Parts: sequence; structure tokens; C-alpha cells
Amino acid sequence: MTTRRRFTLRSALLFMVLALASLIGLGPAMAQGPPASLGEVPMLKASEAYGPGIWHHAPQGKTWYGSYRTFKGTQAYCIDAGKQSPLPKYFTDAKPEKITTAQTAWALHEYSGSKSADVQAALSALARLDETIPHDHKVPPQKPGDLGKKFKGAAKQFSKISAETKKLAGPYTLDVTLTPVLDMPVLEPYGKDAPGDGDFARVDDDKDENKKAQLPTTGDLSLSVSLTSASGNAVPGVPVKLDVSGSTDAPTTLTSEAEPVVTVLKPEAPGTVTAKASASLAPETVLLYEPQKTKRVQRVITPDEPVEVSSKAKIDLVSQPRVSTEISDQTPEPGDSITDTFTVSGLVGDHTVTVEHELWQTGSTPELGKKNDDAEVIAEVTSENVGNGTRRSEAITVPEDFHGWMYFTETIAGDKSTKEWKGRHGQPRETGFVPWAPSAETKAVLDVTSVHDEVTVNGLRPGGEAVITMTAYHTESEPEQSKDISGEEIHSQDITVIGDENGTATVTSETIDMPVGWVTYVTTIQGNDDHLTWTSEWGIPAETVHRPPEEPSTPPAPPEPTPPEQPSTPPEEPSTPPAPPAPPEAPAPPAEPTPPEAPEPPVEPVADTPAAPAPPAQLPRTGTTGNGMLIGAGIFLIGLGATALIITGSRRNRE
Repeated sequence: MTTRRRFTLRSALLFMVLALASLIGLGPAMAQGPPASLGEVPMLKASEAYGPGIWHHAPQGKTWYGSYRTFKGTQAYCIDAGKQSPLPKYFTDAKPEKITTAQTAWALHEYSGSKSADVQAALSALARLDETIPHDHKVPPQKPGDLGKKFKGAAKQFSKISAETKKLAGPYTLDVTLTPVLDMPVLEPYGKDAPGDGDFARVDDDKDENKKAQLPTTGDLSLSVSLTSASGNAVPGVPVKLDVSGSTDAPTTLTSEAEPVVTVLKPEAPGTVTAKASASLAPETVLLYEPQKTKRVQRVITPDEPVEVSSKAKIDLVSQPRVSTEISDQTPEPGDSITDTFTVSGLVGDHTVTVEHELWQTGSTPELGKKNDDAEVIAEVTSENVGNGTRRSEAITVPEDFHGWMYFTETIAGDKSTKEWKGRHGQPRETGFVPWAPSAETKAVLDVTSVHDEVTVNGLRPGGEAVITMTAYHTESEPEQSKDISGEEIHSQDITVIGDENGTATVTSETIDMPVGWVTYVTTIQGNDDHLTWTSEWGIPAETVHRPPEEPSTPPAPPEPTPPEQPSTPPEEPSTPPAPPAPPEAPAPPAEPTPPEAPEPPVEPVADTPAAPAPPAQLPRTGTTGNGMLIGAGIFLIGLGATALIITGSRRNRE
């Protein structure tokens, strides 16, 4: 007989528990891990092994997008999705392998400490998708944006961190430079052969290496620090340590910025200045760990230790002096004292130099940067122990006979600590001018009824032009020499003259009619850029001529005629002439002849010795001189002759 056991309620309950345990993986095979097709199985009793993150249910099974606490003090990230969770017990003696992957290393270094599940899920995705790292995925890795709504925040973090890694990941370059600080440009050049003949550089023509223009410096140094990533972008916010020698008050730290960080150093003296910079940055590698004694557990990576980058710069610093000057008086007079006000810059630290000042003289207008052929040094002074700043040279006295242009130049000798400096000729601000002071010697020349002025000018600038004004004044009385002009202006003339090599010129005015009275000339040398104005006084004797008024004209007395010869015994003159006989009718007697006009006396030539007086050609005059007797005798003779003619004519008619 067969005995059958009754299927009890207890037995049914046992079978139900076993079936449920098999379904959830807690059966006897659990020690060897879940089947591969089921994906990663959450370790509910080991939740402390998981950092922040998000579970993803894939068709192949579950997988954890987040960090693991496999190691103390750092977060670990799975690189084999779908394998068994990387519990610490599997990595007790694991030795890491370094894998160079700068972008993933930067992301893990910068964000692994985050407590955000979205951030950690994004980092996990970056690690699983990095093709530089070897993988053994059982569940295909995906970007958070492809994992559903739960990963919406992780997707945003993934995009953000991925962009940052491309921009800021290493390898890094730390640049340190030391550069002399350039001096500020000015409007007026001072050094020789400045670029563009108007800038602010100084060179030494005698050295080939200095043919190229050099920009002036202040003596300070510019320290520039920049930090860039592999992409060439600046990496801001990184502390940088500094170690500077040869400079006072140099900083010891600074923080990198989006632009190079610049600071000014004050070197102590000419010599070598060094600057070292270093910074700690995100690594370029990650550490890959293999689980011990099993291949069913995920491998993990962690960020490597930060890397140190450094850089060094060195410069051999010499003083590059520059001198700007200004003469104390641009219009001095002979006998005045002048100084050179000069400013020195470009010396390093407390370095001092000696400045040699030369005062030049030239008779022609100075040209900037050019030494005139006639330029010569007329005075020198020295300024010793001169540092950066403004000083005043010792005074120089302008010679009493000085005229023309003067200007200062400065020289600083070169040595191992100092670049040579030579000032340029003809700097406008350091040039003074003493105008020529011409004068004139004048003479008025009278030629009967005309007059002109002859002028000799002295003291002109050789080759310089001047306008001479000659003005004639007329007065009725003799002028007295005075600075005040009076009289009537009757003529004025301007003539331009050019001084010869001795500064002399001669000029003659136009000839004018000389009026009766006095004429005096006043000569003026017009002032211009080269010459002072000069005017002669009024009434100078040499400038004055006189024409007296003419006397009334009186014709000279005619010469007296020679008297006729007198007979030895003159006939007796009858008291009454006898009456002639009555003549026959006769023709009328001819008219009495008109006595001839007395001839004009000849003009006697002027002889060296007086000539003997000529005999009188005039009729005798009455008076005490006996002229009356002669005139009476002449009338008697004329009447006697007329009577004889009448009688003679009567006789001829009768015959």
C-alpha cells in the first residue's frame, strides 16, 4: 500500500519564497554575481559604495551613472558599464596605470568633488565615452541627453563640462617675461636720429648695432605672467607663485586672468634681474585601476595628482638715459647768465651719471639734428651724480660781443652699466637767440642844388637782409642834434641790403632837389628776425647840409671908353661961331646919326693874379674926375664936324 504525504500550507509557502528569491537574484548563484545579461545589480547592503549619481535601466540591464567610493579621499568612475559594482574589497592592493587623456583628467580634477548627482552622472558619461581609455562595456554607454527625462540636468552639465574641457584642458604653458618699461613719448625729439625724425628714440651713430632706433625706457621693468591651455586659451583663476631677484618690492604671488597679468618691478641697480613663476594645475592623466582576483567587477579611473608648471625669465639691465632740456632764457642779452634746465630719465634704480653740457654758438639758423658748419662750443659745464629727475646746470655768462643763436647739448658717457647718450643739435626748446645790433655811418652830400645820402651799415648778420629807410627833413634854421625829429619830411626811401661776410653793406639814396635852407637825413635800420632796430639821431652834422638864399643879380659896370688923342695946342673955341652965308636952296640935311650903343663889357676871366685895369671905355664923367669936360669937348667936336660937312656940300652944289 502506498502512503502519500499531504501537501501542506507550510510546504507551499517554502516553494513560493524560493521562487521569489530566484527571480531577484538571491539564490545560490548570487555569490558568483548576477548573469551578464542582467547588468549591474545594485548592492543594497553596500549603499555607502556609491557616490552621487543616477541609475539607468537599459534593455541589457541596469547601470550606474555616477561616482563610486572605491577609494578613500577621491571619487572613482566606472569604465566598464554593466559589470559588477567596484567595491573597495576588490582593489585593496591594486596598482594604477597612468593614461594620458587631458580633457577627461581636467573634468575629473575640476568637478569630482561635486555633490550634484547631475554633475557626477555627466562625469561618469565622459569617462565611459572617452575612447582613449580601454573599455569592456556590458551595457552600451550613452550621452546623458539620450538617457531620458531623469538625465535632463545631467545632459546640461555634460555639455557644459565638455565645452570647458576643450577650452581649458592641458598641457599648459606658463609664460613669464621681463621687459624694460618704455618712456612716454613727447612732442619734441631729443636723441640723435629718432625714428621719423620726430619721435623720442636715441641711438649712437658710431655703432652699427645702434643704427636701428631704440625706444627710451624709464629704468623700470614690466613683469608679465600668462597661463594658457592646450587650445591656446587663457586659464584664469590659478594662483601663481613668484620668486624675483634683483628688484625691490616684487610680489610673491598673483592670480592668472583672462589677459596676461602685468606688474611693474623697481630694479635696485643695473645688473641681472630674474623672475621665476610656478603654478599647480589639472593633470593631463588619469589613474586606471584593475580589480583583484576577478574579471567580473568593473575597472575604475580616478584623477591623477595636479601637475606643476613653471617658467623663468632673466634680463641683463643697463641704464638707458635720456635727457630733455630747456634753456633758461630764449632771448638773452650779452652779459646775462643762462642755465640748462634738464630732466634725466631711464636710469635704473638709484643709478647716477655725469652729464656734460656744451653751449654752442652759430651765426645761421640751427636745423634740428644738424650741426651747422660755423657751430662752435663757447662754454662747458658739468653736472655730477645725477639721477632720474630734473636738475639745473651751473650758470654760463653770455659774452658781451655775442650775437646769433646758442643752444645746449648734453652727453652722458657709456660704460658697462650705461648706454651712451648724445643730445641732438638745434633743439627748439634749448635754443636761445641774441639778435644782431647793426648801426650805420651816414653822410649827406650836397651838389649845388641837389642832395643825397650815403650810408654804410655795419653789424649785419652775414648774408642777412635788412631794410634801410633814409628820410630827408627840411628846416629854415640850422637843426640841433636831438633824438626828437622835427622839420618837414620832403623825401623817404626804403632800400633792402644784404650783409657781406663781414656784416657790412653800403647804400646811396636817390638824389633830390636841394631847397634853400637846411636838409638833414635820419637813417633807420628796420628790425626783423635777425636784427634789432636802429635809428640815427636828428640833426647830426654829417647828415646835415645847407643851401643859402641867392643874392639879387646886379650887372657889372661897362668899361670906360678910351679918350681921343688931344692936340698939343688945342684951338681956341670961339665964344660965338660965325654965321655962315645964306646958302642957296639946298636939300634937307641928313638926320643926325644916332650915337652907337655902348658895347657890353666883356666878362673878364678869373685869373690867379689880378690883371691890370683896362683903360676906361666910357665917356668922361662930370665931377671931380673931369668927365664933364671931356663930354663937352666931344659935343663941340661933333658940332664942328657937322658944320664942315654942310659947307663942303654947299660948295659941291655950286660947282
